Amino acid sequence: MRTAIIVGLLLAISSAVRAQDSPPGATSSRPSPGTALEREGNEAVISPAAQTLAAGARIYVAPMAHGFDNYVAAGFQKKLVPVVLVTVREKADFEMTGVSETDKAGWAKMLFWGDDSTNETASVKLVNIKSGDVVFAYSVKKASSARGKQSAGESVAKHIKQKIEGR
Repeated sequence: MRTAIIVGLLLAISSAVRAQDSPPGATSSRPSPGTALEREGNEAVISPAAQTLAAGARIYVAPMAHGFDNYVAAGFQKKLVPVVLVTVREKADFEMTGVSETDKAGWAKMLFWGDDSTNETASVKLVNIKSGDVVFAYSVKKASSARGKQSAGESVAKHIKQKIEGR
């Protein structure tokens, strides 16, 4: 739900910026959600294909802080995401970048609750390398995660699989 709100806000902000940059009296063709905007000269063309993430897509998972890229790659395997992970960016259709953060349990939580699980936060985006369009963005927060970054990586993979399957 929060991801949809953030994406909606980003689309609204980019539309407002484009409206400020256009000359007075110019009309704007506003893209519908889930489509990309490509430029041909001065003409804006909406391209749904630029936003398509299909089975068999080649994805390069860029190195991420704290080794989160390894957890995402493992999540892709565990969740049986129908994509091909490549280790060379030039051979990929899409590039995934992101950040992650771990908040370890404090002494009070461990002492009083007997809980040493961590809070995990991660955000990723998947970009079409040729067009530069963001085709997928996702943020996850796992409170009291017993498996740490593994849970967050699997959550990213699960949501990419859902996007590919059209859910």
